[in-house]
Amino acid sequence: MRNYLAFLQKEPEDAEQHGIMGMKWGRRRTDAQLASDTKSRAAEGHKVTPTKKAAAATAGLKAATGEETSSARYSRLAAQAKSGKAHEMTEADLKFFNARTEALTKINKLNERNPSWLSTTSKKVLQQAAQNTMQSVADGVAKKYISGPILESLPAPKPPEPKATN
Repeated sequence: MRNYLAFLQKEPEDAEQHGIMGMKWGRRRTDAQLASDTKSRAAEGHKVTPTKKAAAATAGLKAATGEETSSARYSRLAAQAKSGKAHEMTEADLKFFNARTEALTKINKLNERNPSWLSTTSKKVLQQAAQNTMQSVADGVAKKYISGPILESLPAPKPPEPKATN
């Protein structure tokens, strides 16, 4: 049997905290909220539990603390990759570099202007239409002047002979 009176006799400074301060019972934080909290705690110098999520959240710590901006980090990593030292990048740096490169490529493609697109497409469509027309003309000529006379000059097929019955 539990001694519930012993719980009541504890001093206020003996209070035990379980869970996370400010956390509501039955509510979970999203990964983005956890990453934000982890970054801010790490930036303030608090101890951060070395988990995979915490490591991913603190990977961008330099950019969060003002030591290095995102564009400066990308420039540094691009120079490192161009110099042939990409194998020295950390996993977090590689993920950041690849994601940013892919995003920049998509943005450049969206902003790309191609004024000759209409003329190029029109030219292809007209060429295809002309090719189809020429093919149908060639088929008609071949049927009228080549296959027609050849088929007419061939002797007519003989009807099958009746079978003899005994």
